[in-house]
Parts: sequence; C-alpha cells; structure tokens
Amino acid sequence: MNFFIKTFGCQMNVNDSEKIRHILREKGFSAVDNEADADIVIINSCAVREKPQAKIFSYAGRIPKGKIIIAAGCVAQAEKENILKKNPDIHYIVGTHGYHKIGSIIEEIGKEKKRGVEAGFSKQWQELTPYVEFRESPVSGYISIMEGCDNFCSYCIVPFTRGREKYRPFADIVREAEYLSAAGYREIVLLGQNVNNWRDERKNMKFSDLLDYLAGNTAVRWIRFITSYPGYYDGELIAVMAKHEKIARHIHFPVQSGSTRILKKMNRVYSRTRYLQIIKDFKKKIPAIKFSSDFIVGYPGETEPDFRLTLSLIGKVEYTSIFSFMYSPRKFTRAYKMQDDIPLDVKKERLHRLQDLQKTIQLRNNKKLIGSEIEALVTGPHPKKSGEVIGRTESYQVVNFVSGAAPGEIKRVSIKNVGPYSLRGEEL
Repeated sequence: MNFFIKTFGCQMNVNDSEKIRHILREKGFSAVDNEADADIVIINSCAVREKPQAKIFSYAGRIPKGKIIIAAGCVAQAEKENILKKNPDIHYIVGTHGYHKIGSIIEEIGKEKKRGVEAGFSKQWQELTPYVEFRESPVSGYISIMEGCDNFCSYCIVPFTRGREKYRPFADIVREAEYLSAAGYREIVLLGQNVNNWRDERKNMKFSDLLDYLAGNTAVRWIRFITSYPGYYDGELIAVMAKHEKIARHIHFPVQSGSTRILKKMNRVYSRTRYLQIIKDFKKKIPAIKFSSDFIVGYPGETEPDFRLTLSLIGKVEYTSIFSFMYSPRKFTRAYKMQDDIPLDVKKERLHRLQDLQKTIQLRNNKKLIGSEIEALVTGPHPKKSGEVIGRTESYQVVNFVSGAAPGEIKRVSIKNVGPYSLRGEEL
C-alpha cells in the first residue's frame, strides 16, 4: 500500500512526520508524493491556533473518496472522537503519543475497516531516530530532545496536545547527532516545546551541559535549538554559547507581548524588564547574536498602551524576523474562559501596525548588510529561478544567489541587494 503525509505546523510536526514515514517504510508501505496516488493519507495536524485547525478539516474534505484517512498530531490529540463525528471519511485518530502504533493501526483498518482512536498520553519517552532517507531535509537534521510543557501559559494548548514534559536521555540524543553528522548534515536543530528546560537527571545534566557537549564533539557547522522559553535562561547557557562558535548566533526567543501586565495574564513567568535584561546579557557576551520571536496581539484585556509597549519592545530588540498572530481562543486553556473582548477590527489593525513596524526594521537592518560577505548554507535550488539556489545565513535569513552548489554546501556570498524578507548575493 502507498501512503502520503500532509504536514501542518511547526518543526516538531515535521519531525513527527519523519518518524511516521520511517515507521511505515519499515512496515513495507511505500511513500508517494500526492494524495491521488496514495491508498493511505495521514494528516499530521497543528492545533496551536484556530485557523490552522480549520484548514485541516477543509483539507480532509478534499481528499478523494476511497482512501484510508488518518488524522494525527495535535488536533487529533485534542479533538479525539469529535473528529470522527465531524468527518465520517476519517478512519482513525492517532494522537501525538501514538505514532509508534501507526503501522499496526493501518494493518488493522485494512483487515476490519474499523474506526477508532489512539490518543492516550505516555509518561515514557518513545525512542525513534528516523533514517536519513525518511527525512525532509538533507541539510538540516531535526533532533527531538524533549516533548510537552509544564508551563500552562493561559493561551496555549500545547500541554493538552503534547502532555507534560518528558526528556530524552542524553545518550540517545548524542547517538542521533553523531548519526546525522556522519551522514553529512551541516546543521542540527534541537527541538522541544521548552528546549532549554531539557535535563537528564540520571546524569545530573541540564541543557547548557548538553549544548556544550554537542558543540565540542559533533562535526557539524551549526547547532540550533527551538523553542526557547525566556523563563529558563541563565548565565551558564549564555557562557556556553559564547564559548562555541559552532552554536549559531541566532535564537528564536518568543516573548508574546511587551507588556508585563499582559505577560502576567498569559501566565508567562518573566517580565518585560527581565526579558530585555536577558537580551542585554546575550549581546554583552555575544555581540553578533540575533533574535526572532513570536507575538500575540489582541489578547483578552490588551489595551492600546499595552500594545504600544509591544511595539516599543520590537523597536528595542530589532528582531531579524517574527511570527505574529491575532489571539484566538483555544479550548481547554485558561484564556478560553476569559472574555475575548478585543474587537476583530482592532486586532487586525494592531497586527498590521506591528507587522509594518517589523518590516521597516528588517529592511533597514538588511540594507546595512549590502557590501558585506557572509556564509550561506545552501538548502536547495530556487523553485522559480533556474540557476539560482536558496541559502540560509547563520542568523537564519534567506539569501538567494546564482550558483551550481548542491544542498549542504556552504558558500561565501557578497550581499548586493536586499528586501525586508530576503537577501540577494553573489557567490565569491
């Protein structure tokens, strides 16, 4: 039987799809590139916001009849039986902790045509390292080091879709990093909902120890990690990053709001002042460090002064990029019970102001790069421009240039022109 996986969401979802692909290929199933050629369609879903969740049900309704359809991932975990009630064409629900059973589930569906749900939470880490041939990228290797979240931010559904925090053992992480390095990967990306809260209690190790070891013992060009929680930062982690140039000078550092009052309502454990102090500490030790972030506008109770504090924080930090969204209530969360009191037109207006400010900052700072020389890791050929490739800089900016380089090669590029969202260079 042939299968196709449609992935919605973050890097964790992409890595989960790699694991599912590994499991099914090992079971003897064949992967195909589109729904039409598949006997089995697996929808790996994201539930972090309302709009992506709606897209999943819309996509499921467009799948040709006669396919075995499995809803997997975060929406599957959160909605469970409700999905089967809403869409009679979906055969099975597989939550975030049930991927290791998916091969057997498909065999069961094939024999009995039964519908069902596998969406319990596991307290134990489910170890699986996808083979290189089952991964999305030949350049950047994702390594899950922990899963789940214990923070229960008021707006966030993650604890209800990924469960409580579980930490992957140090030895297994190192084994996967060495495997990817030996396979020629140029960068590895450590993944977790609170990646900087990872620990291995048996070895008395925390995230800074893991990062220090990998940077000193893994033959890759860059090591990245996503996503960091500002409440867990300390001087040891900053010192480790300053010690190793191999750790990319870029951190995705979600703040969500620039107002301490709103951060408290969100159940974020840091203040605006604390967040900015961490940024200052990083820049003092690592002057070249760059940051990206996430923002929610229109959170319940957000006033215009609160929003202006967010704009001023963006102006102070000058992020290389951001992800920004209007608040949408998520079932199960504490904020779901709050009055969603910011009108939609106000949310849209604030989002546009925030994005316009960020666009201005990015263009201004990108213009400063014209004439400079930077390293670019080639991720692949440009999909629309023959002879060009797309690369990523250390600060995770897109750079386009003419080259015959293969994915994984690192090229020295002179920046000739820029826009707010990408750079254009010339290979040296």
